[in-house]
Amino acid sequence: MTQTLRIDPEFKAQIPPLTQEERKQLEENILAEGELLAPILVWNGTIVDGHNRYEILQSHPEIPCSIRDLELETRDEVLVWICKHQLGRRNLTPEQKKFLMGKQYDAEKQADGFHGNQHTRPVPSAGAQNEHQQTAEKTCERIARENHVSASAVRRAALFAAGVDLAEELCPGIRQRVLSGDLKAPDALFERLAKARPEEYDVLLEQIKNPQSRAKPATRQKLFQAEKSASSEPMLAPHQGESKLVPEEASALYSQLADASTAMQERWSTIFKQMPTLLTDSEQRKAVQAILENHLVYLAALGFDLSGMAESKREQSD
Repeated sequence: MTQTLRIDPEFKAQIPPLTQEERKQLEENILAEGELLAPILVWNGTIVDGHNRYEILQSHPEIPCSIRDLELETRDEVLVWICKHQLGRRNLTPEQKKFLMGKQYDAEKQADGFHGNQHTRPVPSAGAQNEHQQTAEKTCERIARENHVSASAVRRAALFAAGVDLAEELCPGIRQRVLSGDLKAPDALFERLAKARPEEYDVLLEQIKNPQSRAKPATRQKLFQAEKSASSEPMLAPHQGESKLVPEEASALYSQLADASTAMQERWSTIFKQMPTLLTDSEQRKAVQAILENHLVYLAALGFDLSGMAESKREQSD
């Protein structure tokens, strides 16, 4: 092997790592064939696919390195290609699939022309903002269709991926543990980490690293206060004569509310799976009931009529 290729950490991070057994089998296959049956794919001299084969060849320089260049223009296009290629694999863990979907969604939004940042790019017109929202929504729906999930699942996957990457920055090595399934932390924790403020990082990271342990009262109180202060702004009632939302704006807000409701249900389901006695122990059920009642009081305060809602849902399902 004569050619030296570059390894981009971000590109490599999208590739699910091989187990020791898989890597051993791959090396045996390469040695038995005396060549690479599939070429290493590169972009501008940087490996896009074939990191494991390239690393194995470092120990076997007698085997020629078969290389093929990909005709892609930008890093974001390369990231999209990597994610789509990896999502075609059959042996992905649920965490790997969600991570790749989220990374693909973010990369495609960037590749669609979302350049610069809030300080460097010009302020778009209202028409440009609507066009970008529609493009992002179409991208989300297409990725959802390709992976047989909902559009809201793709948006949550983007938050999950961002949270996993942030957790890796805070605690190097944690990404591989999460994506391999060795560390089973609720997805909602990574979604919260992605949206959290820096002062909340330590608490959430500790919960991610020790998902089965119960947080100390002081820790729970610290997180509660942080979340409370972040959401303490009062809701404003609409002014008289205020114009109604246009259909596109209303649809986007409905989606956000639906995502929030789904995320809450998923978090509750995760908690109940981790602690089944919350549903079976009479004292614990009373505490859960009190939490639910507070939630219902909040919904009622918004003016929604909740009476008969459960019965109506049951009738529709019968």
